[in-house]
Amino acid sequence: MAHKLFKLTQKLYGTPHLVSQQGFSNITNYLTARNTNMMLPMAPTEPVEAPDDLDDISGVGVIEVCGPLTNKESGWEAICGGCSYEGILSQVDDMIEQGATCIILNMDSPGGEAYGIFLAAEEMRKKCDAAGVSLIGYVDGCCASACYALACVCDEIVANPFAEVGSIGVLIALTDCSKNMEQEGYKPVFVSAGSQKIPYAEDGSFRPEFLADLQTKVDSLYNAFAEHVSKFTGLSVEDIKATEARTFMAKDALAKGLVNQIMSNSEFVDYIVSKQMGGSTDA
Repeated sequence: MAHKLFKLTQKLYGTPHLVSQQGFSNITNYLTARNTNMMLPMAPTEPVEAPDDLDDISGVGVIEVCGPLTNKESGWEAICGGCSYEGILSQVDDMIEQGATCIILNMDSPGGEAYGIFLAAEEMRKKCDAAGVSLIGYVDGCCASACYALACVCDEIVANPFAEVGSIGVLIALTDCSKNMEQEGYKPVFVSAGSQKIPYAEDGSFRPEFLADLQTKVDSLYNAFAEHVSKFTGLSVEDIKATEARTFMAKDALAKGLVNQIMSNSEFVDYIVSKQMGGSTDA
């Protein structure tokens, strides 16, 4: 497990993520403490529970999309209750095979790894379309960044009145240790070929060209994210970018078109029962 935690920590820096800033800080603070033995192992976090009785509705499958999200299983799931895109797709396959006619994503996640999210979201949508299965997202907490990239492909997104939605943006974290190295009397020396091989200047700080290259990649991924959301929600790319990667409370998210309806847990259960029985779909 320790080896997996170190690998996960390394992946957090210098790699694009679709995650809220607060969510990213929580993850890095925890992993730093674990990796330096500054805290005892944390007991596995119980996944967010679906609204009462949702699992008992005939033909309905519920997938818990909670905690930090990764492309593949990373070991993080075992210690904090996060999940992977790989695992979500596997659950979709299982539920379709078992005869589900409606799959609900019960969401409470700050987002996570950028790599793989758009393909996973579209693959999930294709699987449900091919099987004639409706896909509904319910935000019972937070649906930010990569989590929203999953949510937006749903037929509809329903939010709890106190939920938060959004953070449609991209984040890369770097740590500049040059001042600390200077104080300690260290000077980095690199022997390389190719002018762009090393990201550091002589003093160990990041070269402006390297940061500019990262910004180009972030902007490209940001455009892809906005286009992905636009494709499935009908919102314009301009309106999506105008959110400036903010998260919104349910009423504001509804006004901006990021969610379709607002319901309490019990109202959402009644709504799903009505849909499954072929009744009115009005809230």
